[in-house]
Amino acid sequence: MAGAPNVVLIGGPGTGKTHIATALGVQAVEHHRKKVRFFATFDLVNALEQEKAINKAGHMADRLSKLDLVILEELGYLPFSPSGWALLFHVLSRL
Repeated sequence: MAGAPNVVLIGGPGTGKTHIATALGVQAVEHHRKKVRFFATFDLVNALEQEKAINKAGHMADRLSKLDLVILEELGYLPFSPSGWALLFHVLSRL
């Protein structure tokens, strides 16, 4: 985690991607005292869109940028609006 690499887990349903991602997050918290959040990507995008709708865009990105590890799962399973993709891209570029 010191080098802050990105990790992408790719595989079909039931291959253990979520299990591995969860294990990485638990290890980061329990053994390295890191701050971690886990999101289904669709839920994060919905939260970002709701935040923007109430004129508080950027607050989630600010909070997430203070974390050591953000785990996103199910990217690409459900479609997003173009504005949802833009908001997600903004958050990812901040991280």
